[in-house]
Amino acid sequence: KPGVESIRELAQIKAVVPRAVFRDGYSVLNADDPRCMSIARLARGELVLFSMDAESERIREHLRSRGIAVVLRETSDGEVISIIEGRRETAILNVRQIPATFEGRARFNIKNALAATAAAYVSGCGIETIRTGLRTFTTSFYQAPGRANIATVRGFQVLIDYCHNPAGLEELADFIGRLNPKRTVAMIAMPGDRRNEDIATFGHIAARAFDHFVIREDNNRRGRRPGEVAGLLRQALLDNGVGPGNIRIIYEELEAARAALEIATVDDLVLL
Repeated sequence: KPGVESIRELAQIKAVVPRAVFRDGYSVLNADDPRCMSIARLARGELVLFSMDAESERIREHLRSRGIAVVLRETSDGEVISIIEGRRETAILNVRQIPATFEGRARFNIKNALAATAAAYVSGCGIETIRTGLRTFTTSFYQAPGRANIATVRGFQVLIDYCHNPAGLEELADFIGRLNPKRTVAMIAMPGDRRNEDIATFGHIAARAFDHFVIREDNNRRGRRPGEVAGLLRQALLDNGVGPGNIRIIYEELEAARAALEIATVDDLVLL
């Protein structure tokens, strides 16, 4: 049976979630994503939108239709998550007070915080409860293993994240750029059931974002031959200007992680 071959098909599958909402419930959608908004007509319940742009036309139109929106508002004190309902706007929290955003540098977790705020609010959570949740949730390994966990090792930073597609790597690369490390080392891999073009795109993004590479493979290669995905990633890095001396292939994960850590020195950042 064929699998998902495009982002459009993936969006159609994800549309199952808002289509399953009770009619007296709520569907929370990302107003900044055209594919997400394309399934709005299928969503049941009341539509709630969130956006990184408080002034976007889509948000304005939604508010004119008396919808609820959660937005990122630029203020004199910085970026603030706000809930807008009718003519009332309630400031929730400055993103710098949300640990998971790393003082606003992790833009993907600002988006996640907007979505979580919207879901919590329409589920009946009080404003102070929402603020407390945002203030206390962190990306520590113990609260969110494999999701933007950062540790300091021998004077350099180590970032652990299960980033498994090009869109995720784009967001991660933006975050790492905002951390401004001296040099970057990346241990990278891609699941074997991704398309060849996705693996190539992943390598293209990585080549722009990092200086040194250790390529590994998953134990479960999902139908690929041993070394096939690693070879595709290596070729993508070479095609995008990475020198062969800056690339190592070590198939086993722990061995690859140790090798990446050995490359790093003070003020570097290692991505695992």
